[in-house]
Amino acid sequence: MQTDPQILRTLFDAAPDGVMLCDARAHDYPVVYVNPAMAQLTGYSVERILGHNPRFLYGEDRHQDSLGRLRAALRDGLGCRVMLRNVRADGTLFFNDVTLVPLRDAAGVLTHFASFHREGGGQLRPELSHGGQAGAAIARAELAKSESGKTEAEKGDPSLNTQTMLAYVRDDKLTGLLRRSYFEDLLQRDWGLAQRESRRVTLVAFDLDFFSQYREVFGRQGADQCFRRIARVVAGCFRRATDMCARFEEDQVIALAVGMDEAEATKFVENILGRVRDLAIHHPRSSVSRYVTVSAGIASAIPSPELTKDQLIGAMLGAVRRAKDLGRNRVVCAST
Repeated sequence: MQTDPQILRTLFDAAPDGVMLCDARAHDYPVVYVNPAMAQLTGYSVERILGHNPRFLYGEDRHQDSLGRLRAALRDGLGCRVMLRNVRADGTLFFNDVTLVPLRDAAGVLTHFASFHREGGGQLRPELSHGGQAGAAIARAELAKSESGKTEAEKGDPSLNTQTMLAYVRDDKLTGLLRRSYFEDLLQRDWGLAQRESRRVTLVAFDLDFFSQYREVFGRQGADQCFRRIARVVAGCFRRATDMCARFEEDQVIALAVGMDEAEATKFVENILGRVRDLAIHHPRSSVSRYVTVSAGIASAIPSPELTKDQLIGAMLGAVRRAKDLGRNRVVCAST
């Protein structure tokens, strides 16, 4: 006997723990249902949460170990339980005990992810997060640490302090690439310029294959070293003044190239994938190669009033997923 959907909704609305439902078939897993307990837990209204990816809850603190496990579960269509550092609407920090459950239809096709949330501990100290005022506090601590190795003249140079603060906001600490948030700000600027000048914008995402399995074998430190090497290879190939590279997700690098069409981009990116293979980084759990490989997705378009940068990003990520579905270690272009 089937249960009335309205009864289920009433049940979840009355649940004491936070509940969210994300659409696994749509780009970026938007929230399609959120209960009042989740709004109370986070301080965000139901309307603010609906339609968005829940990643806004962890602000700039995007390199937590638990996020790697969560992203791997999402990518593989699996369930998991993780403890995340999240930020409430009022800026206070808290531990979020998250249980993720994949939901499939009668044919076994993944359609949604349900997540259940409860506070997992006391309020966090501000220095444990990288967002907002806490991020500035960490930046000041990093700056103070760097001061110990400077001369008195260097310590008194305000431009050096400004450069250090800017680098903290701009650069990913592990790879030296741009942070995702900073990259998206620059992309918004370049998008408007390309639209006015009718110039083609090409986005490329590089996603490491079977990287969660690599991390299980070699640990966090080994995985970080591997990702850093590959990120440097990718960034070293984008050398034009208009090119940009950033760390997009835990195991993804995104690049922007202006004026490069799909054919040129495909050949260019295939060469980069070859350079990654040439590193010969041993991967004992990859089913496509003895070594670490990368899948890439390309989306290219001349910006128009009907097209947004977020749509192009979505097309790029869709191309990466198709590259994975087709066997990994390859390049796929999106139809934009």
